[in-house]
Amino acid sequence: MPNENAKIKTTYRLPNILRLKMLQAVESSYGKKKKSKWINEAINDLVNNDVGLSSVGLGEHYETQDKSDVILLDEKTFENLEAAMTIVRRHDPLYEGVQSSIIRAAIRRRLDRDEMDKGI
Repeated sequence: MPNENAKIKTTYRLPNILRLKMLQAVESSYGKKKKSKWINEAINDLVNNDVGLSSVGLGEHYETQDKSDVILLDEKTFENLEAAMTIVRRHDPLYEGVQSSIIRAAIRRRLDRDEMDKGI
């Protein structure tokens, strides 16, 4: 039985503009201290609803990943992230920065979904 309290710290890179949008969305959803919860939910949503992970890496070659960020992943999300990394690596074994790219795709997907839910 997985330990639901186990947390894995991980670092990822993203453009500052995406980071600022994400932080604003986190604050409006949960308050300032729940960034990891918001991103865990975003990763699980991406893995469960974008089966082929077709949104991972889209348009990223036009961006500068100029900010590093740290999050805590719960065990389930970490397992989902590892499975997603395997899927991406099967398509492109030389893909660099897979973990960060998946996290960025999850953040973008959640931001887009939240905007659609608000009717923006």
